[in-house]
Parts: sequence; structure tokens; C-alpha cells
Amino acid sequence: MIAQKKDISEPQAIESKPGTPPPVPHVVIIGGGFGGLTAAKKLAGRPVKVTLIDRMNHHLFQPMLYQVATTALAPGDIATPLRDALHHQRNTTVLMGEVTGVDTQRQLVLLEKYIAIHYDYLILATGASNNYFGHPEWANLAPGMKTLEDAIAIKNGLRF
Repeated sequence: MIAQKKDISEPQAIESKPGTPPPVPHVVIIGGGFGGLTAAKKLAGRPVKVTLIDRMNHHLFQPMLYQVATTALAPGDIATPLRDALHHQRNTTVLMGEVTGVDTQRQLVLLEKYIAIHYDYLILATGASNNYFGHPEWANLAPGMKTLEDAIAIKNGLRF
């Protein structure tokens, strides 16, 4: 259920009409990396509604980022659109958006632009970030490589 922020003070229960099956549980997955994509695929064909939310429209095969940084591969060779990866799953919807918070009391995932999505089950698979062990000054000496942008920046900084 998607609602504008002004409508989320009291989420409304979905009532089914007589003779119709009850609504299935809604599983919201935040993150389209290895964890989120695997969870979504495991729920294929199950009696649940799945919504996968990621701020990027693609799944990135991070182990190959070094290949992009050294120009052995193009960025498109290691990035697969999430909708393509899950297109055969009739119970799955992919949303591109920035999650701004989670209201666990009302079971809502809050997105930018005051949008809220109700969930019955929530999977947080938001990935990892670079860690410089309390030394942020190391970032200038050892740039991270977690995104396509990181790999391209490293590639552009290489001199042959």
C-alpha cells in the first residue's frame, strides 16, 4: 500500500470482498545487492507480495569492479537492471527510491517525497560501506571501490 505522508497517520487495513481470498503478506526488501536480490528470488512463487526498493536501478556485481577500474570491462558488463533480474516473478515489484526511514510501530518504510509503504515483513539488505578504521584521512590514499562511480573514478585517475 503506497500513501502520501499526510495519509499515513492511521494505515488502513485492506478488507477483502466476500468470496475473495484474503490479501497475502507484503514483504518489503530494502537493497538490491546480493542479499536483497537473493531474498527476492527465494520468494518467487511464494504466497507473498514482494517489493524490492533500491536507490539504483541495477544490481552490481561488485567482485568485478576492479575489471571496470582497469578498463578490462565496461560498466554495463557488471550491472544488471533489477527489473530484468526479477521480471519473471509475478509477485515482485521493483521500486527505485531513497529510503529515508522506517516506522516500526506502524510498519512503514518511508521514502523520499513523503511516500510510505506498509509492510508485514521487512528485510534490510543495505550493503556495506568503506571502512577506514577511524582514520578518515586514509580515504585520500586508499579510495574505496564499492560503486561503479568509484571504479570509474579510479580508472580516470590511472596513468598508463
